[in-house]
Amino acid sequence: MSCFDFFNRLNATFPRPQTALYFLATLVFMAACQTPDSLIPIQLTDPVTASQASLVSVQPTGNTSAEVIVKSIRLEPSDWQLLATSADGNNPVLTSGETKPLSDFKLTTLQLSGLAVGKTYQFRLSFRFAEQDTLTAIRLYTHRLDTSPRWTRLAHASFSGGDYTAYPVAVDGICGPNPFNGCGNPGTGAYVGNIVQLLRYPGTLGAHMEIKRYDRASDSWPFYAGSDIREPRHRMVQYNLFFNGVDRYQFSGLGYLTEERAPSKYYYYRSMSAIFPVGGSPVFPLYGGEEGELAFFTTTDEAYFLTQNGSPAMRSIHADFTQTVRAPLPESPGTLATFSIRNIGYVVNQYPGQPTRLWAYDPTVDRWTQKADFPGAARSRGVGFSLAQRGYFGLGLMPDGKGLRDLWQYDPLTDRWQYVTNYPGQGNQLMAVFSAPEGAKPERAYLGWGYEAQAISTGVNRIVGCTDWWELTP
Repeated sequence: MSCFDFFNRLNATFPRPQTALYFLATLVFMAACQTPDSLIPIQLTDPVTASQASLVSVQPTGNTSAEVIVKSIRLEPSDWQLLATSADGNNPVLTSGETKPLSDFKLTTLQLSGLAVGKTYQFRLSFRFAEQDTLTAIRLYTHRLDTSPRWTRLAHASFSGGDYTAYPVAVDGICGPNPFNGCGNPGTGAYVGNIVQLLRYPGTLGAHMEIKRYDRASDSWPFYAGSDIREPRHRMVQYNLFFNGVDRYQFSGLGYLTEERAPSKYYYYRSMSAIFPVGGSPVFPLYGGEEGELAFFTTTDEAYFLTQNGSPAMRSIHADFTQTVRAPLPESPGTLATFSIRNIGYVVNQYPGQPTRLWAYDPTVDRWTQKADFPGAARSRGVGFSLAQRGYFGLGLMPDGKGLRDLWQYDPLTDRWQYVTNYPGQGNQLMAVFSAPEGAKPERAYLGWGYEAQAISTGVNRIVGCTDWWELTP
């Protein structure tokens, strides 16, 4: 029996939800006072995304200029308008540019001139929503010329509906640019992220998990005919481990579904599968940790799991499938962001009412050490990743639910944080992040997708799914 046949039989023993549910679906209005730490399942009777427009990115191109990208879904150019203003009345000039149609939306590039370094501008994007009401989304932008680290805008993934978040994993090796080669296992090629794979919940009842792959060589998301045939779920985990430091194993599984008949209204999967250089297997035993939304980090041959807003307990899964109870996080977890640097795991604990603390875990002695507190604004749902032996943390949501885009760098050698850049893209929570391993050429991280908590003129926030994709180099 194949691992997928096993999981089909295993999942068949559990009740299947009878409604199509979306997690943080696009164009859902949420009061600004809503608690941002909770999982927020949203049920829509119509799975078709309503017509909308979003300001995707503002990226500086010079001392006085920037590039602006607007994404529109089923809207004509005359159905939306973007204005840029400054507090002193010296407003920059927006010039219309090229519109590129994709299968699910259009991207319009505009040029912005008359900017001043260090000055903050307000963008107001107005458009017709569902052919009924006019919405105005607002974003602030401070013009900065960040030379290090550097952002490069990459191709959007064209999709609409379902989840806009996933865990990217490298599939370099036999996965070449040919999208029809099957790529049944990840091969033994370089683990550098020239091709990354994301498994996302498609949002359609009865559909399989959707496979998306980004090809860096062509800067594209080539069509891929395959799908993951296991039970669809939100936040299916993916990661790579190296058995004995050599053989690369690709793990995937866990995640959850919203289920009205479950006591907590969430059904959490405990099953995982592993793909080896040759063949694959279900992972036994099933995950034995606490139920809840997971955060994790990896070392060379082991993955370590904590529970968001749960108990401090931690459990690891080795490349040989062995599970071990590890030293608990020394404090109660809020929402967690994680990264790894040279086989030391780092956890940023965003717990309401206390400083945002950084903890380092050394697996060789099974011990946590408190590091320098994060000096930026308090938040939840921030994102963490590593790049060039440095940790990065930022974005997320303020206590009032508004989104942040600042990104800070942590140096483990000096135990110090410093602000380094603002994310130029759209999302600010539940981002998809991939960090290339140490020694990759070039050293880089991918960051994108996710959701934007977007302020609108009526004083509330709306949650918008994002499809942009960026590369960050040191």
